[in-house]
Amino acid sequence: MRMFILLLLLAANPLWANGSISIAVAANFKPTLEKVTEPFLANTGIFVTYSAASTGVLATQILHGAQYDLFFAADEDTPQKVAAAKALPASDAFCYARGSLVLAGSEDGLSALAQPGQSLAIANPATAPYGRAAMEVLARPEFSAGQGRKLVKGNSVAQALQFWQSGAVDMALLPRALQAAGAVEVPLDWYQPVAQYAVVLNHSAAVDEYLQWLRSDTVRSLITDAGYEPCP
Repeated sequence: MRMFILLLLLAANPLWANGSISIAVAANFKPTLEKVTEPFLANTGIFVTYSAASTGVLATQILHGAQYDLFFAADEDTPQKVAAAKALPASDAFCYARGSLVLAGSEDGLSALAQPGQSLAIANPATAPYGRAAMEVLARPEFSAGQGRKLVKGNSVAQALQFWQSGAVDMALLPRALQAAGAVEVPLDWYQPVAQYAVVLNHSAAVDEYLQWLRSDTVRSLITDAGYEPCP
């Protein structure tokens, strides 16, 4: 009887039969990862679920027992710390993209960051690498006059984008990959490079097949097209 029920489940849900992958992904990369994964799903039938938040929030969840197979962070240090805490092989952490910042909503270019009357949204620097990069930009001497501005910190870059899109703030410092219309690129030497690393938390046949797909030339092109730079 149990075997009959199992066969019914397999017939009704072939995706489940082919395996599944649970991914924790930094909010900036979720739209790109979904696009990258679509051909993989079509070709393999492996089911993929996503949990998106800031890098720091996801790392805390993982270290407190949340079960994911892969963790795509927005920095290099956090995946390595997670790997060390969970005694994972160092080779299970790898760079998958490099990000950059843009200023959305400015009519005066980057000089608007020196205007205290222009409100600004960023990701929370306590948990989001892009938020830390944004704070490095704002700390530049030429923008000191703008320090009295209204500064709104989103839980993630996705929320910072929402603040700007809703009109709650005038501008936002965001990852270029979020493709905010009319955004101005921030020079790369104004902040520490945003090298984005992932770490394998649980190996399985489905995960290993997915990793092989991620390393393909097709995926590298899709990531570049989405607004990221390739890893060194």
